[in-house]
Amino acid sequence: MNNLPQTQASPAEALHISPENLEIANCFLELQDSQKVADALDVPVDLVTRVLARSEIKAYTNQVFFEVGFNNRFRMRDLMDTLIKKKLSDMTESETGSNKDILDILALSHKMSMEQMDREIALEKLKQGNASAAIKSQVNVQINDGLGDGTKYGALISKLLTGDGS
Repeated sequence: MNNLPQTQASPAEALHISPENLEIANCFLELQDSQKVADALDVPVDLVTRVLARSEIKAYTNQVFFEVGFNNRFRMRDLMDTLIKKKLSDMTESETGSNKDILDILALSHKMSMEQMDREIALEKLKQGNASAAIKSQVNVQINDGLGDGTKYGALISKLLTGDGS
């Protein structure tokens, strides 16, 4: 079983992180402070900072951060659904409360969903923009050094191809 961390964009693609760097990343996720990580692992702070600045470490820590607890959008959605059901149940049982209470919760839930979707759309546009930016900055150069171009190299090639050794 491959226990390598996965990238956010492509779950099938494993990140290659050394065990030492993975230890620093996991300790940082737990302690949330470079100095505390350095103290806990007994390593220099600049080493911790350099490791945390690496792109594969950033990708790993970001993925873990957004997948745990209530940062995970699916857990947040489940919690909102639970709150809505509880509020509806409480209103039914006690026959108190106003429609405004449930409408406020539903409006908040809708707002959160729409903001999440807007961020996902913006991220996709950013990814597509970066991909097309690389293509837009492409420069093609063609050098046509061939036979009969008037250079000594062209004359030599011409002589070699025709077999004219004179």
